[in-house]
Amino acid sequence: MIVRRAFTLIELLVVIAIIAILAAVLFPVFAQAKAAAKKTACLTNQRQLGIGLQMYISENDDQVFFFAHDVDPSRARPLTPYGATRENRWWNQIQPYVKNRDILRSPSDSEAKPHPLENGLNGNPLVPRSYVANRAAEGLNYSAVDEVSTIVIVTIKNGMYDDSWYEPPKNLYPKTATTPPVLNMDIQNGGVNNTFFDGHAKWFAKGKLMSDPCGLPYSGVQLMRQYPIPQTPGRPDRTPWHANCPN
Repeated sequence: MIVRRAFTLIELLVVIAIIAILAAVLFPVFAQAKAAAKKTACLTNQRQLGIGLQMYISENDDQVFFFAHDVDPSRARPLTPYGATRENRWWNQIQPYVKNRDILRSPSDSEAKPHPLENGLNGNPLVPRSYVANRAAEGLNYSAVDEVSTIVIVTIKNGMYDDSWYEPPKNLYPKTATTPPVLNMDIQNGGVNNTFFDGHAKWFAKGKLMSDPCGLPYSGVQLMRQYPIPQTPGRPDRTPWHANCPN
């Protein structure tokens, strides 16, 4: 006759404790692996954006995409604003060369708030977007930029904002005492993926990007000093500069 021995309560508790310990050890590892995979997929997106930008530049007389706003002028049109339309959003300017709007959302970004013209309401298409372009770069000739492998041209915005562009140095810092910066410079393990002027993409730690109060050399502030952005007529308050980095 075979006698089957059941687990004692102590043995069950020991097994449960071992499982709990293993879970505590492995779950953070799984979370880190998942975050790393998202960061890698995001980097692929940004490389594709960089390739699209390079193709756009090569077919548009070496000009970088232009800034289009209802109020503020652009280097490409310094006297009269272009006006905001779906077609002249920077990501739609390079869309013929990218042909994929899915890459506008970073897997690391859980919000990806879209532009009001692409928010899915009132007949608008829904285009969630994580990436924002550097206004320091807008409307320039590629040959005018000395540090094409150093200056960031596209990066990840804070998901709560729908901004199309960010202005350094102002947008490197919190918008107000209670709201974060436009840029999300620590969204990916203390740093963020960036697309550079020459089209390559790379992750940088926030500490590296902000080691200088102007964000130099990565922010493009040097371009704004060399090629000033046109001032909005009658609106001295609409300045890209910041107390930590004055003009």
